[in-house]
Amino acid sequence: MKIGFRCRHCHQKLTISASAAGTCQKCPRCLQEIVVPTPNAHPSVEPPGATQHRGDLRAEPLGSETWKTASNRSLRLPTQRAEHFERTSPLKAPDFPEDGLKILKAFGPAVKKTEATLAYRLGIAVVAMVMITLPLLYFTFVGSICYATYWYYSVGQYALFPGLAGPLPYLVGSAIGLISAVVIFFMLKPLFAPPASVARTRSITPQSDPMLFAFVSRVCDVVGAPFPSRIDVTYDVNASASFRSGLGSIWNSNDLVLTIGIPLVASLTMRQFAGVLAHEFGHFSQGTGMRLTLIIRAISGWFSRVVFERDQWDECLDMLCGPEFLPLSVITWPARSCVWVSRQLLRLLMNVGLLVGGFLLREMEYDADRYEARVAGSDEFQETSWRIQLAGFAWLHTQSQISQLSEREIYVDDVALLVRHHINGMSDAIKQQIHKEMTAGKCGLFDSHPCEAARFQNAKRENAPGIFTLEEDAKDLFTDFETMAKNVTWDLYCQYLRRTVKRNTLQDTQSVLMRYRIGVGTVRPWNEPDYYY
Repeated sequence: MKIGFRCRHCHQKLTISASAAGTCQKCPRCLQEIVVPTPNAHPSVEPPGATQHRGDLRAEPLGSETWKTASNRSLRLPTQRAEHFERTSPLKAPDFPEDGLKILKAFGPAVKKTEATLAYRLGIAVVAMVMITLPLLYFTFVGSICYATYWYYSVGQYALFPGLAGPLPYLVGSAIGLISAVVIFFMLKPLFAPPASVARTRSITPQSDPMLFAFVSRVCDVVGAPFPSRIDVTYDVNASASFRSGLGSIWNSNDLVLTIGIPLVASLTMRQFAGVLAHEFGHFSQGTGMRLTLIIRAISGWFSRVVFERDQWDECLDMLCGPEFLPLSVITWPARSCVWVSRQLLRLLMNVGLLVGGFLLREMEYDADRYEARVAGSDEFQETSWRIQLAGFAWLHTQSQISQLSEREIYVDDVALLVRHHINGMSDAIKQQIHKEMTAGKCGLFDSHPCEAARFQNAKRENAPGIFTLEEDAKDLFTDFETMAKNVTWDLYCQYLRRTVKRNTLQDTQSVLMRYRIGVGTVRPWNEPDYYY
């Protein structure tokens, strides 16, 4: 007789002989101690394979799909030291694909931690000082306006208007007070503005895609990075690893979220995908630099909102400067001018932050590129960048086609297939142009990423053969990649159209491609003249 239950730590479904009831065993997934329940005491569990949606008020009824809250617990899957757990535990092995263990065993030993360069260390010191100074200057500037207003009312008005006779002193005092209040308000309002609406996100679970979780875990092992507490999938051609709660997670290095773009996965091999993950997790092996990066982006975001953000308050101030409010122009025009001057001064501070922060961010990219080269190989680094550039170009035109098809009320169901269609149909002339832009680019002073040519040279200097060289498609790491691609495509429409799109309105992408010619920037029926590329 067998007992079926779930691990209370990682929620993996396990089976064991009834004779082991009441004994203490190790979970093969998370390696935590668990007590095997008795046959009549094991709790009911939800079916595995569920994905999750969060932060979307437009989602349609969930039907037969199971949606669960993401766990904040780190999920540590089989590592090299837990590979032969069957010898020490009677628990069943995870339900990996037939060749799953072969993929995991294809990883070599852990890569050597990269040595921080002198420029990188100096960059951290300089950026830390600048980033501390900029907010102080920001609030000092606001405080100086407050003090100047206070000084005028306490001292200045008596020196400027001895005796304070007539209405002029009161008009000037009122104008100065209103102008100061307007300037201070416009300087501080971005800090108290409500956050942007939460984007629709979809997370995968160890039960739905065990092979992907094991693959990510092995990459974390060889790079020496913490395992993410959540893995999200999206419709974008990108991959990123970030702190789950922003500044709230800055002291918890294990509180990470990995975001994987499904169209990107469809464009890469396993070797290239492992390199991309090594690059993203390589950032979190940098410790201080990654936390400082989060602060840099937060401060730069504050300055950007002050300098560039325009809302209804700005429109109201512009309206009050119009001819229909001419009597108020004595106050509104000086206030508007002071706000403009203040924003120009803050733009200068923002550019200083971007200039100094950009240097550190570029050094961090070089450091993360070394991890990618050591995992996937220096020679494969350039090929990976090439595939990402092609996918990015195809994604830009895919968005254009999705917009044009939506106007005809045609909704394709697989955005990853549409991206691959663009890559396969790309002309040699376009490929040559993309390659020319990749190799001829130069690093700008305010760029957060180095140019591709400089990154190629940096990876080439590593001269690393790579510790993982399997060339199978990266999409094979997913249990059901086609279904996942259709799920994120549905998310794309709900986000893009700002409303719920019924899933039964999505049409088979391959059928749409057979009915329409979908090329660069154009969507036409097949019966029209040839135009493709």
